[in-house]
Amino acid sequence: MPTVTPTGPARQHRSRVTRVERVKIAAEQAHPALPRPAGTAAARAERRSASGGGPSGAAAGRGSWYYAKHVSALSPEDADLRKLRRHVRFADREILWQHSTLQRVRKCGRVTYSGAGDVAVKVNDEVAHYSGLTSCGSIWACPVCSAKIRNHRGDEIARGAARWIEELGNSAYMVTFTVPHDLVDALVPLFDTVANGFRAVISGRAWLGEKKRVGIAGTIRSMEVTHGDNGWHPHLHVLVFFDGELTAEDFAWLRLRWYERWSRFITRAGYRAPSFEHGLDMRPVITAEEAGKYIAKVQDGGHLGNELTRADLKEGRNGSRTPMEVLDDFRWTGDLDDLDVWQEYERATKGRQCITWSKGLRAVLLPDEEDQEMTDDEIATEEVGGDTVAVFDAETWDGIRKIPGLSAAVLDAAESGGLSAIRDLLAPFHLAPKSPPER
Repeated sequence: MPTVTPTGPARQHRSRVTRVERVKIAAEQAHPALPRPAGTAAARAERRSASGGGPSGAAAGRGSWYYAKHVSALSPEDADLRKLRRHVRFADREILWQHSTLQRVRKCGRVTYSGAGDVAVKVNDEVAHYSGLTSCGSIWACPVCSAKIRNHRGDEIARGAARWIEELGNSAYMVTFTVPHDLVDALVPLFDTVANGFRAVISGRAWLGEKKRVGIAGTIRSMEVTHGDNGWHPHLHVLVFFDGELTAEDFAWLRLRWYERWSRFITRAGYRAPSFEHGLDMRPVITAEEAGKYIAKVQDGGHLGNELTRADLKEGRNGSRTPMEVLDDFRWTGDLDDLDVWQEYERATKGRQCITWSKGLRAVLLPDEEDQEMTDDEIATEEVGGDTVAVFDAETWDGIRKIPGLSAAVLDAAESGGLSAIRDLLAPFHLAPKSPPER
């Protein structure tokens, strides 16, 4: 499928507001921002506006514009960043229920485990969540599961890096590998080239000699993808752990050797040779102070692990977009070109590994957690517990999830006012939780 670069009004709109700002705009423009109960004249007018007022390319009556207008039930006064992000992720996942090419993603957060079981709302440490719904466990294609998985992976890496650098007095470097690309380049071969190119860098006698000379203990690598004016841009972030500190001489020697092998593989694969400046970037994370400065650059007040894992929190640079931005843009504009881009991304990343630790490194960085490693599916489906606030039967849940933005608003209500707030929220829609809520 050919790649495309959105232009015109939709492109200009993206340059003006971020994803989180869009939710704030929605909250400021309407109170409540959820659609009115079905059957009213206002609701019918709203649906007509949604089907006819959106941009060309949106499906009649089901356009992404409709979801964008009703993404949030929060007022500007009580909307904090966590809730805003939850509303965005839930709204984008609602789009995937209709448009994802992946069956598990289309069911994620929509279908109960048994297909007819109850759905519970639980509150743990003042944060509400659902229990009883299926999860897809996709770190690539699901806005909700990706956030859970990447946050867990980021915490692991942060703990391991802190022990390695601060407790043991060693060093680590962040290395980024990129490939020159053009608009006509499809994602799958680019993806394969980046992955196989890194394997070429860390294989053979040359790699074994480098490990011995500079004391490489291991690596953690994470693939990231963006899309922009020049098409797809997959690139690899690698955290390299060194015994002790890397001298300036060894740094220069190692970077040159890695660049030469990387460049040789890229050109043999049929792509332009990357420049020495941009093809391989290598930055130190040595002392606690330097690590703190590096951490401060991470969005969402995160840490070193987030820089490596939290692609879901990042925004593209120089006109490029992350896949989650592409999905969110489709929700806002209904631009079918964006849908083509997203679905190509889904197909290209299906079944691929995103974050990989080198063999034996986990036992070195996290010796007390060596036997506690979880799969992506286990992280996504992990039951965090909490107090049950409300329970919905399958029919009621089906009614909730069909109203854009309502499933996220129910969690907001649970956090702010418990069961009574949930009942007040759902009453205009002739929906109600089971009573009593014990489960």
